Amino acid sequence: MNAKHDELSREQVERAGLPAPGEEPHFLPHPVMDRLLEAVIVLGGELWIERDRRRALESLLRSKGLVAPEEIETHAEADSEARKQELTTLVTRLLDPLRAMRAGSAF
Repeated sequence: MNAKHDELSREQVERAGLPAPGEEPHFLPHPVMDRLLEAVIVLGGELWIERDRRRALESLLRSKGLVAPEEIETHAEADSEARKQELTTLVTRLLDPLRAMRAGSAF
């Protein structure tokens, strides 16, 4: 906790829009929106990491002559059922927090 924040009166904290000691900060009008924004930022970071790693892997494969660029575009997954299951698992993981919010709130 910030020492300066501890010195502020409750009125000053409320007037400044700062979270009270022990409260989570809110940047948007509703805490749910803060959680969604946090999720979008995390997903954006994860997406960038995956794209960067994929780009590096594709570049290495091409430079070593192990795969042609068009092969990457036209490749069909051999085990499409496993791929579908992986997608279902991912979507479930992404939506579970939203389901939990809805179950615990007055939507």
